[in-house]
Amino acid sequence: MKILWAICVLVISSSVMASTQTATLNCDEAYSTLEINQCAEDKLALAEQQLQVYLAQSIHQNSADKALVDAINIAQKQWLLYRKTECNAVYTQWQQGTIRGVMALSCQLAITQQRTLTLWQHYLRPMDSSTAVLPMPIVDNE
Repeated sequence: MKILWAICVLVISSSVMASTQTATLNCDEAYSTLEINQCAEDKLALAEQQLQVYLAQSIHQNSADKALVDAINIAQKQWLLYRKTECNAVYTQWQQGTIRGVMALSCQLAITQQRTLTLWQHYLRPMDSSTAVLPMPIVDNE
């Protein structure tokens, strides 16, 4: 029982330390591979959250058209497969270097941001002069 308790304490303290490091990490000054990768992971997580908002709104806004909603869902599944295979290819291209992780993450970020923009352009942008429910997403060109 003491061993189990010690393991729990170690796991909890490790996760607290990791979250504290992430919270204090200044990505503008990231230097090590671990810091750069963490910053890239954090940026990708935010882009994926934004994508989910735009996807959900696309589906909600077009909910009266079942065929369109089904088509959006199918496209999303195929897009996820495309992103995975494309960014795995990028990872493979850089497999000999420590840069491979950030290159694959950068690939995922760019493709995710582009997908969010595509959703907005096709399903959320009003064709008249009315205001869109969600703003046009920003795509980084880094």
